[in-house]
Amino acid sequence: MALFPADFGMNTTYMAVILLISTLITIVAGVALFWSTKHPDEVDKHSLAKYEKYWVVLILIVFLSFLFSTTGMLPYPYAHSNIKPNMTVDVQASQFAWCISSPPSFGQNCQTAYPIPVGSTVLFQVRSIDVTHGFGVYDPQGAIVFQVQVMPNYNNSILYQFNTPGIYYVRCLEFCGFGHYGMISELNITS
Repeated sequence: MALFPADFGMNTTYMAVILLISTLITIVAGVALFWSTKHPDEVDKHSLAKYEKYWVVLILIVFLSFLFSTTGMLPYPYAHSNIKPNMTVDVQASQFAWCISSPPSFGQNCQTAYPIPVGSTVLFQVRSIDVTHGFGVYDPQGAIVFQVQVMPNYNNSILYQFNTPGIYYVRCLEFCGFGHYGMISELNITS
């Protein structure tokens, strides 16, 4: 099973480095906190104020490094121009049903259990013809694997690589009216 959706170039070494950096930052912050509160009666309370700008710069550097290092984990196509999907699936939402079909047939030739081969990287193109919906896909064990908002007059897309065969359920994650509970479809991931 992939560590990240579609395994977009992420590996355990990369995550180990992020974990190591996070651990070191936590240790340094803990030591600084312990040192600053060790002898409160002997320390001038304003003596650390001169280091405040350095702490702000350090926090900004850490924040920006995490921001840029985790961009590769996003499952959206604009974040992965080097990944070419094996197949594209059109999804149209309407109260209270999903129409899952092959392009370019938004809203036509809907399939109840859309077939997808195992190992395929799929580009889902989603849109709504009425209200806002949430396109949520659940694996055979019932865990959500990804979701994307489906809004009227807006085409949205998401990439995902299916590595495990089985029936994946599509559910609406945004309350869309009285029939919301029945807005369920299936993806049949076959080997």
